[in-house]
Amino acid sequence: MKLKNLNKRIGRLVARIAKDTKKVAKLRLKLAAPKAGKKKRGQPKKKVSGNKKPVAAPKKKKRRLTPEARAKLAARMKERWAAKRAASGNPAAANAAADSSSGAVPA
Repeated sequence: MKLKNLNKRIGRLVARIAKDTKKVAKLRLKLAAPKAGKKKRGQPKKKVSGNKKPVAAPKKKKRRLTPEARAKLAARMKERWAAKRAASGNPAAANAAADSSSGAVPA
């Protein structure tokens, strides 16, 4: 290796080490500084005055389907599926869908 190239490499290494040394010193200062006034993360503690107990919010009621609405929804879904099968071009599936939607019992 040429002397000129070797000097360049040594110069770059020295510069990098000096830069890293400054970074390390900065990080050490940051690490030491906040210890005195460090705040805890998370939820703040709740203050309870007197003998009052915290009141929980009332639960939301679930929305439920009536049996009539459930049957209506099922019928519409079956119609939609039958139409989808008929549109796909499969005649056997379309016939089976028509039989099931009409309420006929297969033999």
